[in-house]
Amino acid sequence: MKILYASHTYIVGENQKKLTAIAAKGGIELFVVVPHVWKEPILKTIYPFVDKDESASIKVLPTKIILPGNEMRFIYMSLDLYLPKVQPDIIVVENGAGALNYTQFLLYKRMFAPQAKVVFFTWWNIPYKQRQPFRAIESYNIKSTDGAIVGNKDADLVLRQQGYDGPLIRLPQLGVDTTVFVPENTVNLQNRLDLGDFVIGFVGRLVPEKGIQVLMDALDRFDGKFDLVILGAGEMDNQIRKWSDSLSVGRNVHLYESVTHDQVPSVLRLMDLLVLPSLTTENWKEQFGHVLIEAMSCEVAVIGSDSAEIPNVIGDSGIVVPENDPKELCDAINKLAKDSIYRNQLAAKGRERVLEKYTHEKIADKTVMFFEELLSK
Repeated sequence: MKILYASHTYIVGENQKKLTAIAAKGGIELFVVVPHVWKEPILKTIYPFVDKDESASIKVLPTKIILPGNEMRFIYMSLDLYLPKVQPDIIVVENGAGALNYTQFLLYKRMFAPQAKVVFFTWWNIPYKQRQPFRAIESYNIKSTDGAIVGNKDADLVLRQQGYDGPLIRLPQLGVDTTVFVPENTVNLQNRLDLGDFVIGFVGRLVPEKGIQVLMDALDRFDGKFDLVILGAGEMDNQIRKWSDSLSVGRNVHLYESVTHDQVPSVLRLMDLLVLPSLTTENWKEQFGHVLIEAMSCEVAVIGSDSAEIPNVIGDSGIVVPENDPKELCDAINKLAKDSIYRNQLAAKGRERVLEKYTHEKIADKTVMFFEELLSK
């Protein structure tokens, strides 16, 4: 089976591990088209890893694009998108149902690889109406696709509302490398960073919808000492720093704008618990919360709000609290601060849940089965 993936996600080497897991299933040749450059609104420009090893299990094909950073509107500056050469059996484009680059692949597929089955991936989990001409473009994409992968339960419902009635599977876009995100003793590292006995963590964009203010309000109610480790950047950076300056002795904030991806497990392992207090807004709600499964894989206890997909990700392996409720969040933090046995039990259950559902290998298994079903039709 020849598979051609396309997404800006895979300019990051760590994210390519899912594709490597798919290629390892045997009898699979996998190629991935990535933009030559990508611009994130908060982080610095990211350049793709270029795999020049012809013997590698996947082949990365960096391709020039226009509108880097606009996930739905960018298109590839290519006249054939490698389809005549690769002749894929499956084409997977992970930029949403209405993405212009998906339209581009559909049109090129008709010309250069008519035998291929085409699949898109979407996270989008809020009902919407497209304006013209984008409504017509999305309608064409949906009618022309052979299958769809959705990242959460609500995305399934939204896609059906948009008129899609074909084969569909629900899977997160990426899993976790459980050989990297592993529990380890971090006492020495904690001492080097001058952390106290109870470390709370937050990882993500520093924006209102991620619930940072709720976390700060909850910790204002918390009656003990703590070290809050924050990894992220965004518009609330200064607000967090001002709040940090107002805290009493023994209540500390450590704010890190960014670290390399290979350093993330070490940061997570500093934490006694990770909190993801996301809020539902008119235009956004939590699509998955990938940091949850990274923390769970490191045997870090997790607390999440009940926003969208978070309860489905955590299951019974953590604590779920009502969103935008500082008191409930404070009570949950207090419980885990005072009961280390319970906290460790949740941490162990989290690791078990990741091994059962969220490894790259587990996701690769289900993905390949879905492709085989499409090809059998």
